[in-house]
Amino acid sequence: MNAIPDADRRFSDQWLMLRESADHLARDSQLTHAADRWLSARATPTRPLVTQRTIVDLGCGSGSNLRYLAPRLHGTQHWRLIDHDASLLARARLRCEGLRSADARPVHLETCEMDLDTAIRRGLEGTDLVTASALFDLLSPGWVEALASRCQAQGCAALFALSIDGEIHFHDTTGTAVENDDDRFAFAALAAHQRRDKGQGPALGSQAPNHLRQSFYRHGYRVREATTPWRLGPESLPLAEALLAGWHRALHEQVPEQRERVDRWHGARLDAVMRGRLTLTVGHRDLFAIPGGASA
Repeated sequence: MNAIPDADRRFSDQWLMLRESADHLARDSQLTHAADRWLSARATPTRPLVTQRTIVDLGCGSGSNLRYLAPRLHGTQHWRLIDHDASLLARARLRCEGLRSADARPVHLETCEMDLDTAIRRGLEGTDLVTASALFDLLSPGWVEALASRCQAQGCAALFALSIDGEIHFHDTTGTAVENDDDRFAFAALAAHQRRDKGQGPALGSQAPNHLRQSFYRHGYRVREATTPWRLGPESLPLAEALLAGWHRALHEQVPEQRERVDRWHGARLDAVMRGRLTLTVGHRDLFAIPGGASA
């Protein structure tokens, strides 16, 4: 539930930019450091000519994941940005040209317009690190399993950020969690909406972190995880308002017979958030996985 559920709005550039600061603030720095160590270790005595690290960003959107990671990773980087939306790819290139690594090395960009099924088959060649952000709730268990298998075949690491985990809570001004029957009703319906078929069969929704962990374990990976919630307070009102609007639309789709209850819940919670009486926490998890036997 970390994004506006309506597909046209979910992947709009406006929405992606609105959420970027919250995404970057939530991410776990220790997993980023572990990925940096992994990439730095790729140039070894047995691979002395490795001077550039290849990083694939699946479902890259307008480049937020790249903007977060590239300045925090050392060495010359070649980023392969994959998305089905040509306009988002163009914005990613425009906004990310000129990025430098943590040690001021070049960051080279390659944009690839393709769907995610094609990306697994053709987009991971020569990859050192596969990464994605806020992607896997849309996808099926079978797709995640295929990704883990392909990563194993490539011998690459994986860093996946901001997979929703279903932990959503309102808090009052003392920090105490606030929940009533309407919240429980709304969040259960939202979870069901997220599991709808997005084109590949029933989607993972908030089970995405568990499936990622299990799939990479099955393929011999060592996995580390971290909780990375959004904490939306007074400084994040535009994002909170947009998020609640997205949930409002999703609930109308999921439980149309409960429209009045949905409208009442949305109006009350939006008013409380906008007036500063409530804050909102939306749970995510980050995952870093390396092939078994490797060190990071």
